[in-house]
Parts: sequence; structure tokens; C-alpha cells
Amino acid sequence: MTEDSEALARFREEAIEWAVGGRGQEIVDAAAMALAEGLDSPSLRVLAGAPHSTADEEASELAPLAFRELGLDVKQRLSPEAFVDGARQEAQRLLDGVITERELARRLAPFCVSAGYPRELSTWIGLDDYYDLIESGVINASPSVLDKDVLAAAEDLVNHRQGRPATIASILQASATDSPPRKSWLSRILRRR
Repeated sequence: MTEDSEALARFREEAIEWAVGGRGQEIVDAAAMALAEGLDSPSLRVLAGAPHSTADEEASELAPLAFRELGLDVKQRLSPEAFVDGARQEAQRLLDGVITERELARRLAPFCVSAGYPRELSTWIGLDDYYDLIESGVINASPSVLDKDVLAAAEDLVNHRQGRPATIASILQASATDSPPRKSWLSRILRRR
């Protein structure tokens, strides 16, 4: 990969983060960094020089122009498509070892809602809640059981495949042989009284 293509890839990552609701100042800073790394376009130059006080407004107007001039396919800000691209980028971070399965599930839960529950993100609906249920003892399972589902779902998302959503039943079935028995959540509640 050449230096220009690496700089373009980094700028695209920042562009996707902006498209899913990032602050204008962050894309302004990314534009300045992209210029310093050798990327150039008329709108990128103007965006990079936007003052902090008007960064959000300037980014809304100039960022899409800069993306087009640089040949980047960045979806319209806050559109369902932008959230799907953002989710793919986050899933890639898991596969690269940057974040954990639990962090990915927590990050993608609001993406599903903000995007209006698109088909591409249907696998992620509830995964964050399943972790909460396991951690609180409501579901008698090891988080590692869910980690496997999250990793598989991340691979599917990055590769544009539609995976099968994890369900409580599938978690319980997988955990039957994978985790030691724990006290039931009901016994914990009754003990508190």
C-alpha cells in the first residue's frame, strides 16, 4: 500500500466515523492530517482550515464535497447506509484485535436503533442485552459462548454476509457444556429479601 493510499484509508475511516455522528472538529482535524500526509483537493483544503467555532457547519457542507473529490464512497451523514458502513468498520476493528467482542456489541447496539433496524444489522439486535443478562446471572452462561457468536457475526458483517442472529436459546444450548453451573438469578433475588 502506498503512502497516499494509506492516508486515504485513514481519512476514510475518519469520514465514516463522522458520517455516523462524529463531531465536525474531528473531520476537520482529519482533513488537516490528510493534507499533511499528501492528500489534496480543493474542498479538503478549505475543510482543513475550518475554524473550531464553525466546524460542525463547515463539515456538513464541505466534507461530502471532499469525499467526492477524493473518490471516497462515504454515505450520507446519519443515513442507515452510513450506520451499516460504520458497523462494518467497527467489526473490522474487532477482527484486527483493537476492541473486544463485548465492546463491539455495546457499540453496535445504538447503530441498529439509529439506522432503523436494517437487515444488515439484524444480527446485532439484542447482543449487548445478552451480555448484560449473562453478567447479571439471569442467563446461566459464560460470556465466551456469546463471544463466539459475536466474532462470527463480525466476520459476516465485514464480508457482507447475512448471519443468523444469536438467540437466548442458542446461548443456553451452547453454554450447557461450556460453563459451570451458577446459582440461578431467582435464588439470588429471593436471598436478597
